[in-house]
Amino acid sequence: MKLRLSIGLGLVALFIVLCSCEDVKDDKSSSSVFARFSSAFLSSSSESSPVAISAPSVESSSSEISPSLDSLLNVESSSSAAEISSSLEELSSSAESSSSGGILDALDECASEASAILCDLRDGKRYRTVKIGTQVWMAQNLNFATEGSWCYENKESNCERNGRLYTWVAALALPEVFLTASALDSLSVLRRGVCPEGWHIPANDEMKQLYSFVRKSLRDKQGNLVEGVGSSLKMKTGWEESDEAPAGSDRFGFSAVPSGYRNANGEFDYLGEDGNFWVAAESSDPTHAPYWNLYFANEDFLGVYNNGKSFAYSVRCLKDSLPASSASSN
Repeated sequence: MKLRLSIGLGLVALFIVLCSCEDVKDDKSSSSVFARFSSAFLSSSSESSPVAISAPSVESSSSEISPSLDSLLNVESSSSAAEISSSLEELSSSAESSSSGGILDALDECASEASAILCDLRDGKRYRTVKIGTQVWMAQNLNFATEGSWCYENKESNCERNGRLYTWVAALALPEVFLTASALDSLSVLRRGVCPEGWHIPANDEMKQLYSFVRKSLRDKQGNLVEGVGSSLKMKTGWEESDEAPAGSDRFGFSAVPSGYRNANGEFDYLGEDGNFWVAAESSDPTHAPYWNLYFANEDFLGVYNNGKSFAYSVRCLKDSLPASSASSN
């Protein structure tokens, strides 16, 4: 009995031991599998990129997605480049139109302007013109910016109202050497000078022609002078009042304004009192040149003065009676 019980207990113990061994085998097998999986996983992770984790699930579709993505990116970048190129072309076109286009726009607008309007294609400025006798004059002072010209007191508002003030060489478009040297050889033909194409700086004789026509027109039937030439050429407003001369009547539409002047020292003076106009002529002293003057306290228009060529006076351009090519700017 005892023997049988011992044998039974021994069998049970052996069974337990065997089971324990199997469990260990299973655990080792499981550990081994886990270890192999971990090793493979870690090995794979260390050899691949950070996105290799998703590779198994994406890899099969990667070849399908990549071409479409590349294609999309290529299309977008190409489209973007085309848009940028187009934008640059538009900006370039806009820039060109703002420079050359300004001239073209002025040309188009000039085509529809009344004949009494002069359009300066160099800067787009417009000037009234007036026919007095057989001559066609600008009815405003020139306001074209160039070296050797200034706004009175360097204020743009004075340029807009009264035009610019030019040295004699700037008005005639001559080199500065002629501030002191004689330029008579350059004055034998019409001098376009700083004027728009088709116009020129009046010669002294042409200013005398204006004076003679106006003076003759101001005589009544008895031959009496009803008004001074200067008063008839002055604008009605802008001039200082004087007890010595009547206000301007602007009878002929010349519309002279008292723009003052700039002297050789760079000082501005006589705004509201004086209007002076250069002519394409030279004094016996090559450092001086003649000019014509309107003064608030004088009703005449006088061309008996001359001054240093470095003084800056106003410019009134006269329309060419000859083809524009006949007027020299050199």
